[in-house]
Amino acid sequence: NGVDLSVYGAEPSEADAAVRESWGLGPGPLILAVGGFEERKNTLGIIEGFARLRSLYPQAQLVVAGGASLLDHATYRARCRAALVAHRLAVGPGGAVVETGPVPQAEMPALYRAADALAFPSWNEGFGLCVLETMACGTPAIVSRQPPFTEYLAASDALFVDPADPGAIADAMADALAPGTRARLQAAA
Repeated sequence: NGVDLSVYGAEPSEADAAVRESWGLGPGPLILAVGGFEERKNTLGIIEGFARLRSLYPQAQLVVAGGASLLDHATYRARCRAALVAHRLAVGPGGAVVETGPVPQAEMPALYRAADALAFPSWNEGFGLCVLETMACGTPAIVSRQPPFTEYLAASDALFVDPADPGAIADAMADALAPGTRARLQAAA
């Protein structure tokens, strides 16, 4: 697995502003979750962590990208929707939560650069290529402290969390936003 560094990089491009505008993304901070509303992606844990983060950053937005699947995730998606309602997190362009659906591959680098952090505390993952893509774009990644992430990432590469602990996910989101975190993780890359 690898990332094409001619496509994925930290250098801003003309597409960045257009991607922000097309999804109604505000000034942030922006937390990106890739994979849609799917149980193995731990979207519910991300929502719970994000709701806690909003108490510190009321203007924060969660961008849930992707979600195309051959499997039926309707029951889990309904649980996620209920959590969004319970936390009073408005969904839609300009809202606290922006659901993009499938994103063209050509727009992903701009979306990674727009994000202040990638939240990817998956329960089960084959590899998690989006972690390497987001790191190549200079954005901190929050990952589960379990394989496969522990097999190819060091503590200096990403922010590791217990995927069962929404408080830890929220703390990692806040850590990703702290001054110096982005530079520290980039320096280690």
